[in-house]
Amino acid sequence: MVSVRVVPVLIFALLLLQTIAVCAWDSGGHEIIATIAYHRLNPKARQAVDALAREVGPSYDAITVACWMDDIKADDSASPYRGLFKSWHYIDLGLEPGDPQPSFEPGDDNETRGNVVQALKRALVVLKGGSDPYVKSKAMALAMVMHLVGDIHQPLHAATKYFRTSDGRLHHDAGGNRELVVNAPPDDPNFNLHFFWDSAWRASFDGTTGLVVIDPRYNEVFPHDAAIVRPLADDLAKLTPPPDADLGTQIDAWARESNALARDFVYRRLTATQSPKYCRLSSEYVSAANELARQRLVLAACRLAELLNATLGSDAPVIPPPSYPAGPPALPEGF
Repeated sequence: MVSVRVVPVLIFALLLLQTIAVCAWDSGGHEIIATIAYHRLNPKARQAVDALAREVGPSYDAITVACWMDDIKADDSASPYRGLFKSWHYIDLGLEPGDPQPSFEPGDDNETRGNVVQALKRALVVLKGGSDPYVKSKAMALAMVMHLVGDIHQPLHAATKYFRTSDGRLHHDAGGNRELVVNAPPDDPNFNLHFFWDSAWRASFDGTTGLVVIDPRYNEVFPHDAAIVRPLADDLAKLTPPPDADLGTQIDAWARESNALARDFVYRRLTATQSPKYCRLSSEYVSAANELARQRLVLAACRLAELLNATLGSDAPVIPPPSYPAGPPALPEGF
């Protein structure tokens, strides 16, 4: 029988495991997605996005509002939602048959648990005019949708590598967060596989040093300035999604698509090292990842635009689906 004193410690450890992988595309990546999507909106949808973004706060506009969900994670955030929704950014889908498969349907989630698929479904209900126990307003729903459509297209936000230790216990690498890159940028000793994919759209390989390079031109801190990425966003906007890409709002399919990329590319093409905790990224890997990441940004932007045009820019009345139920109560503060 587990001691009562031990229970809070166990709960804290479980929460820590669940909230490690909480970052996705860096701010610039989300702003690129929002910029490309914004220019694909019809006038009605664009007007609605402009108005709702201002409701989120005076620091946000129709582009930077896509960063709101990351901003509220900051320790110095003044948002009443600070520290909430961390697990809503990703889903820990396994890579192999028999691996854990989290629920795609809301119901067992709340402000401190859940995943990106459940979160998008909740936010879309509100964006369509419905209600949800956690997504309190249409402006909040917009901020979530604009961010989470980007997140779900980052391969390591829909995948994690599960493995069993010698004593038979099941563990996972938290979407690459526990797999350090041995040839990381020299100024970042904690740089891991997940961090790399967050910024792969601006990554390159230094053939002289053999190290990964993350272009510093796009470094950004709050308050956001989307003008920094606008030239690159305009260039990427000239790309088109693959001809077989489904631009509809198939959220479950988006997660499975990213999971397949993680299985077949992200993990399979890594250069192994003597330790399973470390990997090496080759020049070929970095180059291919940069190209794939940029394609994912464009595809996410096109799908986001289709979604916003359908929900905010259509003249046909949108009938909101029934609200999803509230999940179990959140754990008390401090657990």
